[in-house]
Amino acid sequence: MKFIPILFSSLLVLAGCASYPEQVRVADEATLVSFPATIKAGLTQGPARWSGVIAKVQNNSQNTRLEIVYFPSGSHGRPLVEKNTEGRFVAYAKGFLDPVVYQSGKQVTVLGQLAPFEAGKVDQYQYSYPVIEASAVYLWPKQQETTRVDVEPWPLWRGPYPYWGYGSGIRIRTTIPTGETPTQGPAHVQHQDQGSQQR
Repeated sequence: MKFIPILFSSLLVLAGCASYPEQVRVADEATLVSFPATIKAGLTQGPARWSGVIAKVQNNSQNTRLEIVYFPSGSHGRPLVEKNTEGRFVAYAKGFLDPVVYQSGKQVTVLGQLAPFEAGKVDQYQYSYPVIEASAVYLWPKQQETTRVDVEPWPLWRGPYPYWGYGSGIRIRTTIPTGETPTQGPAHVQHQDQGSQQR
């Protein structure tokens, strides 16, 4: 049965060396269970760090339930919402998370331990949610959009006579970059230090 540890190890991903926000960093040598692997193999144990967009918030007597639409992470951990989602997951955070702050549509990254799947519904559709018992929930700040205007020369068709022919001109282009630089946002749930070298 040597293939079992080999199979399990293939479902883990190395944390690597990209720079995540401090609240959700792990040691460089740490291994994390990926969302696709969890769905495919039905895993219910192991450390995980997933990003996504909040769909629902529910405060209970002892914890807060976040229903999150999963999106793959960028190099700094922010969910890449322009990508296709592969499903939803639930994160349970200890204590109270204000639903005005952690509202639907906000982007988060969750770090914690996997737990048994949870049966539920998306509208009337029966759904089985992967679950993370969160040790840290990082709320991403809204990205600031900046406008840049580029002025560059380009060939200009001139006419009619006596200005007929080609000559120099200018073209103005306006772009709005979004960027990926992480900034520190609020995080109401903190995790224990997991190593001196973190990402």
